[in-house]
Amino acid sequence: MKIKQICVIGAGISGLVTAKTFVEEGYNVTVFEKQKGLGGVWEKSRSYPGLTTQNTGDTYNFSDYPMPTSYPEWPTAEDMRNYLNSYAQNFGVLERIRFQTEVTNVSRKTGERPGWVVTIRVKEGNGGETKEEKHEFDFVLVCNGIFSFPNLPSLPGKEEFAASGGRVLHSTEFNDASIIEGKRVVVVGFGKSACDIATLAANIAKKSTLVFRQPLWKVPRFFLGLVNLKYVLLTRFSEAWFPYRQMGRIETVLHTLGKPLVWAFWRTNEMLLRLQFGLDSCGMLPQQPMNQANCQITIAPPDFFKYVHSGKIQAIKTSIAKFIPDGVELANGQQLQADIVIFGTGFNQELPFLEEEYRQQIIDEDSNFNLYRYLIHPNIPQMGFVGYNSSFYCQLTSEVSAWWLLEYVKGNLLLPSPSAMYQEMAADMDWMKTQYNNVVAKATCINSFSLRYIDQLMEDMGANNQLGVWKEISQIMMPVDSSLYNKLRQELKSQRLKNVNDSPNQLTKSL
Repeated sequence: MKIKQICVIGAGISGLVTAKTFVEEGYNVTVFEKQKGLGGVWEKSRSYPGLTTQNTGDTYNFSDYPMPTSYPEWPTAEDMRNYLNSYAQNFGVLERIRFQTEVTNVSRKTGERPGWVVTIRVKEGNGGETKEEKHEFDFVLVCNGIFSFPNLPSLPGKEEFAASGGRVLHSTEFNDASIIEGKRVVVVGFGKSACDIATLAANIAKKSTLVFRQPLWKVPRFFLGLVNLKYVLLTRFSEAWFPYRQMGRIETVLHTLGKPLVWAFWRTNEMLLRLQFGLDSCGMLPQQPMNQANCQITIAPPDFFKYVHSGKIQAIKTSIAKFIPDGVELANGQQLQADIVIFGTGFNQELPFLEEEYRQQIIDEDSNFNLYRYLIHPNIPQMGFVGYNSSFYCQLTSEVSAWWLLEYVKGNLLLPSPSAMYQEMAADMDWMKTQYNNVVAKATCINSFSLRYIDQLMEDMGANNQLGVWKEISQIMMPVDSSLYNKLRQELKSQRLKNVNDSPNQLTKSL
């Protein structure tokens, strides 16, 4: 059966680049997006004031669409919205997006033309009215990613707190800085959003308090105030110091015979951060070694630790036990007066719209996601996932994932048997649990091996003999250049076309 009708769920970074990839190849693509605008976490109603990228702009663009040079080094949420809107418009994706359209069910359709029936709920007008529609597709690409469902803890006393005039928000609901001006603000969490918001509150609120269970490793924009983080964190050299399940010969030697060197590398980095941030004196030294942190490493807001040391941010290592009428009571018994409590507590990874039969195959008893290459499930036909491989290079991992899925749909990939795929998936999960003592973001985070993962996808597509073109010394030591991947892909497409022309009656599956 020739696949023609493509459904893309979500219009964030993953959804946009996936739609663009399939539109370019002539597929009939429809994108469903539940928000009013595109961008995912960058969409206006979900972006908190002061939100910026963690990466520098030149390491956060698509391979064939550079970030404007007029943007600041760390683009703002507004910059990202403008960039993504421009990208969608330039590549003919914007007109294919149906906004304010939520996917409520995706069910399997069998018969003469198997595929999927996608049920949507469409908002109409400003009165909250909705209508339901059903559409049939040959292939569904799930691109809502891992940041779609906010994790807002349920705590007792919330109603009494609200009745007294208090407000409780998730970070995705905090999009107007004026609501915290002159207020007593309690922020919960220690990730990027929590520390960003606590820093903002320290400047404009009456009081800023950060409540967190455990400190996590954070890195500065400039190490020692001099070296841009992209030269320290976003290179092949830096990634090589993290272990990987399928390491090359040099990396294997490094992580076996060179173990003392690896140990010294990480302890040196930890010591530099302890000194630069004063982690010991402010009680924010993480217990977990930095090399086991994976996706828990985030970028520190420029003034965050300065404000913690000065007391401008009151930092308390505990958790909230309950709300009280005028604030919160902590697990240590301390009570804090608060007007607004903002939870920067991340997101839940869910697939509520997928049929239970298939959802149970993807999400295991520990709520971890099980996908081959983080992209497909061996027992679920005509469905792919993009954005379930979170990394510092999410725009690049999403883009290469979309390329891989395009070749998968076309039948151009030589994949192992389903049983071999299951073995590979189990090995990946076991390794992650062993290496990191837990599974971050329900096994959807690949920060510590992002580039090696991208290499793997490129090799699946036939680039195994051409990686040396760009894996020269400059590409090992310098920040990743996404445009090189586009160049390599164009070479692969040219080679595939040549093979087809040379053998018109034989479908090549080597690329």
